[in-house]
Amino acid sequence: MSLTIHAKGPERTVDPLRFIESCTVVEDRGRSKTVLITAERAEYVTLTDEKGMTFGEVSNTGEPYDFTAHVFYLPEGFLEGRLTVRFLSRMKKHSDHFTERGQMGVTTLTPDRVTRADRDELARLYDNRITVRKTACKELCDGISYEILDCHSISGAPVKLFALHVSAGAAEFHIGTANNGYAAYGDIQNVKGQAEASIVAGKRVIAATNADFFDMFGNNGPAGLCVKDGRPIANPDSLRSFFGMTRNGKPVIGNFRENPELYGQLLSAVSGREIFLRDGQLSDFSPAEPFAAIPHPRTAVGLDAQGNAVVLVVDGRVPAYSNGASLVDLARIMQRFGMQTAINLDGGGSSTFLVLRDGELTMLNRPADLERPTEPLIRDIYNSLQIVVK
Repeated sequence: MSLTIHAKGPERTVDPLRFIESCTVVEDRGRSKTVLITAERAEYVTLTDEKGMTFGEVSNTGEPYDFTAHVFYLPEGFLEGRLTVRFLSRMKKHSDHFTERGQMGVTTLTPDRVTRADRDELARLYDNRITVRKTACKELCDGISYEILDCHSISGAPVKLFALHVSAGAAEFHIGTANNGYAAYGDIQNVKGQAEASIVAGKRVIAATNADFFDMFGNNGPAGLCVKDGRPIANPDSLRSFFGMTRNGKPVIGNFRENPELYGQLLSAVSGREIFLRDGQLSDFSPAEPFAAIPHPRTAVGLDAQGNAVVLVVDGRVPAYSNGASLVDLARIMQRFGMQTAINLDGGGSSTFLVLRDGELTMLNRPADLERPTEPLIRDIYNSLQIVVK
C-alpha cells in the first residue's frame, strides 16, 4: 500500500540539534524499539540510511495524543550510521522551524544522538509509588460499588482515584455513542449525554466512563474497534487491543491478532492502547514514550480470573488536587485490586467518571483540559463505556 503525502512548498531543512530532542532505544519484549522525540509536532516520519533503506514510524500516525513522539522498530545496526529524517510539519501556529503547517521537513540523525535504555530501569523510573491514604466506598446495587481513593505519590503529590467494582455477572457493558447512534465517525457527545441517550432507549445505566481514543483534531472517529449492540460500527478489522463483552456475557480484554476466535463474537467492544497488565504482571507500559512516563489523567479497565471488573479513572493536571498516573502506576493500582489483565483507554481531558446517585447521573471526578486545568469540563468524545444493570 502506498502513502501519498501532500506537502506545501519545497523540502525544508531544519537544524537537527534543535529539532530532534532525543532518540532512545530500548529492548521491549524481544524487539528493538526506537523512540524519536521532536521539538515540534510532526507526522509521517521516516528514517533512511546511507544505502537508501527506509523505515516509517509504527505509532502516532492518526493518534491524537502525542505527535512529538515517533516509534520505530528497527533492525540491528540500522542506527550505527548517519540517517536522514523526513517528516511533515503539523504545527498549527507559528513555528520555529517552518513557515506554515504541512511543509515537508528534512534533518539528520547521527549515532552520537542515540541513547540506550534498560526496560526494567524505565519501569522503576515510571513508578511513582502511589499509596492510599483513605478511601470512601458506596454500593450502587448488588455486585456493583464504587470507591473514591485519596492517595499520594512518593514525592507527596496528591492523586485522586475513582474505582468502579463490578462483580462477574452483575451488569452488562454497553457502548455509549452520540445520541445512541451508529455513526462510524463525526458524531460526538459527552459521557453524560451518551448515557442519557441510552437511558431514553431503555438501558438502565448505573455508571459510565469515557472509552476509546478518537481523532479530536479530524473526523472524531475512534482509533480502533467499536462494537455496539453486536454490530461493528467502526474499524471492524482493527488489530488494536480492546475491552468488550462477548455475546454470552463474558467480559474480555484482547485483540484479534492474539484472539482471532473473538472475531464476530462480541456484543460490545471499545478499543484502547496498551494491555499494561497480563497474568497479574506488568506488560506493555510503552517504555521511552513520554505518553507512558508522564503522569496524566487516565482511564482503564481491569479483569480478574473470575471475571470481576474494575473501571478506573485517575484525575490529573491539577497539581494541588491530583497529579495523575503513569502506565506503570496504573498497573500497580490494578494489582492492588487483584486484577490479572488491564487495558489503558483514552485519558487526559477525556477521563470522566459518572455514577447514578439519588436517581441522577453524577460526575464524581474532575476532568482537566490542558488549556483549562482549573475548570471542570466534560469533553465531547466518540464513545463511552456504560455499566448497565438488567
